[in-house]
Amino acid sequence: MTASLRSSVSLVPGAIGYLEYTYALQRLDRVSFGMVQNSAGNYVVPDAESFQAAATNADWKAEQDFHLVLTNAPGEDAYPITATTFLLMPKAPKSPERSAAAIDFVRWSLENGKSEAQTLNYVPLPPALIDQIERYWRESVGVGPTVSSSTKVKH
Repeated sequence: MTASLRSSVSLVPGAIGYLEYTYALQRLDRVSFGMVQNSAGNYVVPDAESFQAAATNADWKAEQDFHLVLTNAPGEDAYPITATTFLLMPKAPKSPERSAAAIDFVRWSLENGKSEAQTLNYVPLPPALIDQIERYWRESVGVGPTVSSSTKVKH
C-alpha cells in the first residue's frame, strides 16, 4: 500500500484498503484486518491455511501458462482475496543457458524454499501445482527434470 493510499484510508472512517499479509502482520498495532466472505459463502480469516486452500482449489490447468488470478478461488476455506507472484520468462530465450539457470533457481526455490517462505508468512505452492509446473517446463520449454549442480546453495 502506498503512503498516499495509506493516508487516504486512515482519513476515511470505515475505509478499506488492501495490502500484503506479511505487511499487515508486521503492523498489527496500526492495521486491522478481518474475515471476508468467500465464493462458498463462508467467512474466512486471512492466514496461511486459507491462502493455501485458494491455491490448492484453483483450476490451474484451465489457464494458459498458469495465468490465473486467485480472486474468489473456489473452496470452503479459500480466502477470496489471495494473490500469487508470477515469474515471466520467454519460451525462446536469447540465452538458453541463462534461462536454464533461472529455472534451476526457481526449481530450487520450489523444492527447498518452503520453510523460508513460511517463515516470511508466504505460502508454498501446492505439490500438485509444482508437478504441473515441472511438466509444463519439460513440454513447453524443454527443461530437464532435475536441479543442476550449479544451483547448489553454499552456506
